[in-house]
Amino acid sequence: MVKNILVGVDGSKPSVDACHFAMDLASQTQAQLTFLFVIETPQVIPVGPLSGYVTTSPARSEDDVKKAEALVQQIAKERAGVKVITRVELGEPVDTICEVARTMAVDLVVVGARGHNAAQRFLLGSVSDRVVHHAPCPVLVVRR
Repeated sequence: MVKNILVGVDGSKPSVDACHFAMDLASQTQAQLTFLFVIETPQVIPVGPLSGYVTTSPARSEDDVKKAEALVQQIAKERAGVKVITRVELGEPVDTICEVARTMAVDLVVVGARGHNAAQRFLLGSVSDRVVHHAPCPVLVVRR
């Protein structure tokens, strides 16, 4: 029986759809939900023999964390009667989702599908695809 569900949230429409689907499932099974927003930390890539480097994205600020917290709390309040815990973590999304799933011993991970084509998945990677392959429990990918 599904009693503890982890939902990966990134603010995209597919991830919000996954939240709504998980809330419907939780209301039917009386499961506890955890909405996890992972803020990806920039990767630092060394360049050349000196101390030069390139980052893959701008540094994250406290404002980014506050916006993420506000988003997951707003989604959590959309359904009365569903118990939702919200979390915001810094890290690599796939690793963080899988590690939180492992430490919380969740029964199910729910993520949204972005709908990338094969070339985009190859070049960009797919968080949902990698979570499916590395999570310690069943994964439900929501397509809308």
